[in-house]
Parts: sequence; C-alpha cells; structure tokens
Amino acid sequence: MPSVQCVEVAKRFGATPVLHGLSLRAETGELVAILGPSGSGKTTLLRLIAGLDRPDSGVIWIGDRVVSGPGAFVAPQKRRVGMVFQDLALWPHMSVRKHLEFVLKGQGMPRRERLERARQMLDLVRLADRADAYPHQLSGGQKQRVAIARALVAEPEILLLDEPLANLDLELRARMVDEIARLKKWFKITTFHVTHDRRETERLADRVVLMEELNAAPAADHEASGAKAGQVGPHCSAAGGLSPTGPPPRT
Repeated sequence: MPSVQCVEVAKRFGATPVLHGLSLRAETGELVAILGPSGSGKTTLLRLIAGLDRPDSGVIWIGDRVVSGPGAFVAPQKRRVGMVFQDLALWPHMSVRKHLEFVLKGQGMPRRERLERARQMLDLVRLADRADAYPHQLSGGQKQRVAIARALVAEPEILLLDEPLANLDLELRARMVDEIARLKKWFKITTFHVTHDRRETERLADRVVLMEELNAAPAADHEASGAKAGQVGPHCSAAGGLSPTGPPPRT
C-alpha cells in the first residue's frame, strides 16, 4: 500500500478559506487519525485526497504519483481510494450484496468474480446472513459495516473514514471501533480516520494530528515560530515544511 502526502494544500469555498496551506503525510499502512471540531476542514481534506474536490493550490501525492497539483488531476475512480462517508450514503433500493456488486461492476469485473468477491467481503464483515437485506432492514452497526465493506471490496490502496461512527450510541460505537481495528489489522491499508472523539484515536490510530493546529491560518505568531504539527501524546505528529515540487521521500 502506498503512502499519501499533502503538500501546502489550500482550499476555499467562495470567500471562505477552509484549508490554509496544509501539509500532512501518512506512511505506507499507517492509520492517521485527524482530530478536530466540526468546521475545521477535516472532511474537505478527505474529499481532496479522494478527488471529489480539487485544491486551489498545493500538491497531493499517492505513492510516487501526483494525483492533484498544478497541471495534474487524476479522476477519483482512478485513484484506488475507498471512502466511508459520515452519513454512510447507502442506496435504499439496493440490497447489501448489490452495494458491493455495483462497485465491482463499475470496475468491469465479470459477474461470477463479482459474486465471489462480494461473498468473501460479507463473510469478513460478518454480514453474510444479511446479504439480501435492504438498508432500512439493518441495525445501525450493520449499516456501518455495509459502508465499510463497500469501501474495501474493490481492494483500494487508501481508505478514508469520515466520522463513520459519529451517529452511533456509545455502546455501539465502541463495538464498531473494535470492528475497524480488526479490519485494519487484516488489510494493513493506509488510512485517514476523521473524528472528534479522542477515545476512537486511542484504540485505532498509529498517529494523531490536531486539525486546528495542522490547518492554522497564517498569522504573525505562527510565522515567528514556524509551522507546527498538532500532537496528542508522544507517538503523534504531522508532516510539515515539505517541498511542493519534489517527490515524497522514500521509506
């Protein structure tokens, strides 16, 4: 699985700046938790990595390939990125199995292979017995697992989790954290996990960054002290001060 690197990435919507020249790196197979309040730019960052939006400036690398940057843009379907949205975005007219088959069909996979891949994934997320159920027939935790399975079934190189547990009660959230930890260990996939819950980061993250520090707006005191990455605990940091033109460092 490749690394991901964002270098001096900026994004505004209209007159409102959202990202202020942010730099961040996730190493191969690392789960980086992005911790911060609503409105701090966490979802915008994930959408830029996925290719659902374009940065106004800066460069995004996946492995040794520029996927967003001056004169370069790789379409979302060619980035091999899976994403779980906060609202899950399940399709009400599709069964659990069809959610997975639809993704694989879009990649041109033959029907027999689609069925087998979907079956394997449903076994892995413990939903084989709910393959023919529709979203309205599922519990909250089952819906979460469908969304995660759909993001993983095409074997992406990068996984983006946009507060997928935010709408669950505390007990169910704790169970789903354990489920994500199990899948993380299985897939060893480079992952960004957006959350505002520190408890999730303690169980899941290899490294944690604070969005409000990572994405601090330019100011005299920041210029005097230099760009600093947010940290939570001794194992947590974020990359900064990277060249926007050179390739990411090899690891």
